[in-house]
Amino acid sequence: MVILAVVVPLSGCTEPANSNNTALTGEKLVEIENPCMVPTNSSSQSMISLMVDDVERFFRLSVPSSEAGTKLSLIIAYHGGGDAEEDFSQQDEFDQLGEQEKFIMAYAIAESDRTPSEGDWFLNTAATSEDDNHFTEAIVDELSKVYCVDEDKLYGIGYSLGSMYTYEIACQLNHRFAAVASFAGTMPVSPESCDLTGSMAVMHIHGKLDYIIDYDDDWDWKEGEHEGVGTMSNIPGMIDYWAELSNCQNEDTHSHLFGGDDVEHIVHTDCDGGVRIEHYGMEAQEHTWPNQVDGTDTYRLMWNFLSDFTN
Repeated sequence: MVILAVVVPLSGCTEPANSNNTALTGEKLVEIENPCMVPTNSSSQSMISLMVDDVERFFRLSVPSSEAGTKLSLIIAYHGGGDAEEDFSQQDEFDQLGEQEKFIMAYAIAESDRTPSEGDWFLNTAATSEDDNHFTEAIVDELSKVYCVDEDKLYGIGYSLGSMYTYEIACQLNHRFAAVASFAGTMPVSPESCDLTGSMAVMHIHGKLDYIIDYDDDWDWKEGEHEGVGTMSNIPGMIDYWAELSNCQNEDTHSHLFGGDDVEHIVHTDCDGGVRIEHYGMEAQEHTWPNQVDGTDTYRLMWNFLSDFTN
């Protein structure tokens, strides 16, 4: 099924700022009685609208071609702050890989009227708002009415502020999502709530020269703005947090040079639910999304990790 839409270019960026998507228009998806009985035709970057809590929200959608009965994994991507009108990093590559590996890409778009202090994505959900969690679940529910979505294989990816939001998924939506993979974000040192009712695999990639989201030190979120978010974690501390939360028993750490960059790779295994907590720390990388990590294209590295897990 092909959904025609007005396509507005979008991307992934750095610091929280207002998105301006007030002029967006999108198509409504049409429910199918038995989606798994229907083949799909390939479609790319269609703009889709849906109502969530009486607010119109938007996402861009890329769907692979598939035969009837083919279960499709779903990846939802979250852009960086101020990036609602930009392309998500390596989105063409993600779309092409989705065609090959048979997964759907949904590129979530932040609301347009949020203040700079709120940021594009709400963080530390229990202290602020569940709007974006409702949006995320609505995307899954809406797509499941139209396509043969494999709800055991739901994944989130993000960049910068969008990476921070993936930890809302990890903390709050682990009963539905199986894994997240992101670049250049972090999460609160003491989240209001982060309970594992399901299992959650985590891959985090970060540049050690990132001057926007610090690698080595905790920092206060915008000096009191976005009330309730609190102190943000340094990256090694965040990885340790997830390893402990997942009751991982083994850790393997090694570093080596690739392309002039010293890459540290940390893998926590023997965790509850069979998950892994995995981290790449790139010595020479700043805040810009890397095309490759340790010799592997970033989009492919993320998919290889995500596709190992079901919920």
